[in-house]
Order: sequence, then structure tokens, then C-alpha cells
Amino acid sequence: MSCNPHKPGDAGTLKSLPDPEAAPNRRLGRALSRRAAPPDKILLVRFSALGDVIQTLPILTMLREGFPQAKIGWAIDSELAPAIEGHPALDHIHRCSRLSWMRALSHPAKWPAAAREFQAFVHEVRSVGYDVAIDAQGLFKTALLPYMAGIRRRIGYRHGREFSSVFYSERYLKRGEYFDPSVCHLEHMAHLAYNVGAAEVRYAIEPPRLTARARQRVAELLDGAFSNGGPVVAMAPATQWVSKHWPEEYWVALIAQLVAETNLNLVVQGAAADAPVGARILQALPQSQLAGRVANLFGKLPIAEMYALYERVDAAVGSDSAPLHMAGAMRVPVLVGIYGPTGYRRTPPIGSPHIRLLSSEGELACQPCHKRSCPLRTDECMKRVRPEEVFQVLTDALTEAGISFQMNGAATVR
Repeated sequence: MSCNPHKPGDAGTLKSLPDPEAAPNRRLGRALSRRAAPPDKILLVRFSALGDVIQTLPILTMLREGFPQAKIGWAIDSELAPAIEGHPALDHIHRCSRLSWMRALSHPAKWPAAAREFQAFVHEVRSVGYDVAIDAQGLFKTALLPYMAGIRRRIGYRHGREFSSVFYSERYLKRGEYFDPSVCHLEHMAHLAYNVGAAEVRYAIEPPRLTARARQRVAELLDGAFSNGGPVVAMAPATQWVSKHWPEEYWVALIAQLVAETNLNLVVQGAAADAPVGARILQALPQSQLAGRVANLFGKLPIAEMYALYERVDAAVGSDSAPLHMAGAMRVPVLVGIYGPTGYRRTPPIGSPHIRLLSSEGELACQPCHKRSCPLRTDECMKRVRPEEVFQVLTDALTEAGISFQMNGAATVR
């Protein structure tokens, strides 16, 4: 397998997503299981990661619509629980302290306490008396929990990743079906829910209810941050996967062009651990140009406040990462996604009315590889999406969405 080196003329292309409402992707079928009685208590299991948790929210809605009277719980990593707290379809949240237990492995003196905490977590899940569990993640760690909690009906995938299939009582979707890059991952999860009797999947996300405190905090950060009243574009330059990183020099070029040629205001945000990325990007630009135009919110927004941020902005730009999916959940009017190692049809953002995805998929034999780091050490798939192309796609989408802004001193209207 080869991957051609980048040449100046190469570029990613704007991809079209199928309209899920007009022509739903139903190649997976709906082999419903009606043998069992409707469940009274349902456990949804998805520990991580943040972007995947957000993509799982439509399954929660499916279950609530299918079983209005049922009690529904979600097992999730403690650190990510704010992503689902306050959701109107949810009755129980089971917080898994998995990361602290993993850290305890290197300290034998902490093993007894970690073991007690793990047993208490399993007991908490068992005590609810769930009738059925749906493992939307499909890994050893998530498949083990329903088994240990004594849930009789355990639904998961047949792909066998990390021997997860051993722990299920019902298995659906073989490896080839699950990893088909042309099928949206939401369809995989929905297939599991269909076999419980859930309602039809909708390509929309109902986010958790936002708190007044989260909205107030974002208001404190943004009110007065910009010197003009132009639309606000949120940018998320950092990702957990190195292979998803769009080159920092590309972010510099995009920000420079937006500041120089438009009146768009920019918010650059990410986790505190990624703050050096934001600092390097912004330090590469003349500080006089950034004043009153760019707000650096790296490390300033916990999950609840990230939701509140995306409630306020007019557009968002990022790679296939949590901020892009959160922006979709909050129906940000315009989304521009930059895709490389992951397939744009498999994990697109959901919810926003104007979604534009850029990818070189179909041009490189190695893509999509779904690897955390580029196996060929070139990151060619991300490099092919050029900053001038993202600029054009973003401004075109804003115009199509009817969002007024200025370009080169002239107002743009639809």
C-alpha cells in the first residue's frame, strides 16, 4: 500500500453526504427481535471517547421514543459524564472511574481500594435490575460490565474486537459490515437498538439541557471579546489522534486569511493539555491582527461550557473530533469538517443544517486507515486539504446559510 507524497497541485475535495431523511442507508437491515417482552430497564454502555459519546446520543433518543415508560441508564467514564448529564431521556448515569483504576495498576498499595471501587461500580449497575444492555462501543471493557452485572440480555456486535463478542447473549453485524467505511456508524448502533424494539433512528441529536451557569460562563468569556459585530467561527485545531492533526501552518494560514479578508471573529478552543498547540498557532501570527478578532479559549471550557459555546457561534471548523460533533449536536448553522484517517461517511457530524466535509478519500490507497498515527509517517491525507480550500468552503457555506458578513470590505448576502 502506497501513499503519494504531497504536491502543490494536490488538494482534498468537498464530499457530499447522502441525505439520511430522503434516502436512509438501510443496507444493514432491521432484523427486529420481537421475541422478548418490551424491556422496563435498559442500560446503554459507551464509556468513551467524547466525540463517540456525542454520536451515541441519537440512540438514547431512539430508546426513549420506543419505550416512553422505561428506565434508561448509561455507563460512561466519570470524566465524560457531563456530556450526558441533564439529558431528558436519561434516568441513571453510572460513572466509571476507569482511568483512576488503570493508574492504580502501577501502585500495588492502591489495588485493594481500586478493587473495592470496581466492585461497588458493578454492584451499582446490578442493583438497578436492567432487563437488557446495549454495548454501543463493542470493546472488552464495555462488554464485560453487563456480564458482571448479571444482565441477562446483552446485545453487541459480532466483530469480535478484543474478544468482546464472548460476553454477549445476542450478536449482530459481522466484521465486514461493521467496518464498511461507506456506512455511517450511527447505523451500526441503531441496528443494535432496533433489535430491542427501539424507534426509527433520526439523524439529529438531542443534547443535554444546558445550565444557566454554563451559559453565563461563556458569556463572560465572549462578551466584549471582539471589536466588531461579525459572525463568530469556532476552531478546534487539536485532536487526540496525531493522524487527525491538520498541520499547524495550515491553521495559521486559514486564520490569517479570515482575519485579513473578512470581518469574521474567531474562537480557538481545545483542552488544557492541548493549549501549547493553540499558543504556537496564535504566536505565529501578528498579535496586532489578532486583537479584538481572535479569542483563545484553550483550557477554559469544561464539557458543559463547550456545549454552551457552540450554542452561540455561527460556524465551526475542525477535524473528526469531539468539538466538531458537539457543534453538530448544538446545530451550529455551518460546519466544515476536515477528514483524513477516518471516513467522512462513517463518522460525519450530525445535526447542523449546512455541513461541508473535506477529504482526499478516494485519492489515496491508504485512506481511510483508522490509525491513531500515520502508518506511512506522511500525514498526506490531512495535508491534501488546503487552507485556501477550507476558506472558500467556509465562506460559501456561510453565504448559503444566509449569514451576513463582510469580505474584502463588502457585505455578502445570499
